[in-house]
Amino acid sequence: MILVLDKALRILEFLGENPRKPVPMSEIADTLSLDRGTCAHILKSLSARGFVQQEAPRSGYQLGYKIYHITGHYVENAELTSIARRDVDALGAELNETAILAVARNDMRVVLYDTVPERRLLARTDMARPIYAACAGRVIMANYTSAHLEKCLIRLGLPSRKEWPEIYLSEHPEQELVNALAQIKQRGYAIQYDHEITGFAAPLFMGGHVKGSLGTYLPNDRITDEKVIINALLRHADEINRKLSIVK
Repeated sequence: MILVLDKALRILEFLGENPRKPVPMSEIADTLSLDRGTCAHILKSLSARGFVQQEAPRSGYQLGYKIYHITGHYVENAELTSIARRDVDALGAELNETAILAVARNDMRVVLYDTVPERRLLARTDMARPIYAACAGRVIMANYTSAHLEKCLIRLGLPSRKEWPEIYLSEHPEQELVNALAQIKQRGYAIQYDHEITGFAAPLFMGGHVKGSLGTYLPNDRITDEKVIINALLRHADEINRKLSIVK
């Protein structure tokens, strides 16, 4: 039992060295000199408990949302969650769609709180995703201070084509990324289109700095008027920001 625990901890430490990079099971096993069958079994158990995650079946593994939970991330943001919870619920109820409260942590977009709409087909999002790959993460990045954003871009480099395909439509993806973030900041919200699901997110501010984001996700076939969704999102984000502005 102790040996299995040691192997599981080594896997988590290895994934933590580069939390944005999905790592195939075979690479994890070979790098750590683990039997592949044993490694697969451990990863399956860690995934079931939320300590690691895959964006899709047979894709690489990354740290999961539970890691951010047990490191005290949720405790640090308890005040934000307490203030925003009512409006997250209200946005989800108004649209009858998934609504989330998110923050950035270790270059990941982490969900602090989400709603569960009463629908048979739900548009859900991972509890933790690379910040580039999530609409609610992009809108946080876009509202970083210039110095913070510059350091972040240097540290992260360009997003992958999978994380942000639109910037690769140009021959100059670096400039397209900067332009895209500036455009998000200027209009006050972000939209992320996918094959089946579209995400919308607005920034939340506390103490003069971006603190997190309010977002909603829904299947494309249920979008009849984007303006209705955006107006609802911004109205509830404004209410959260009003409450956050009076926090001492």
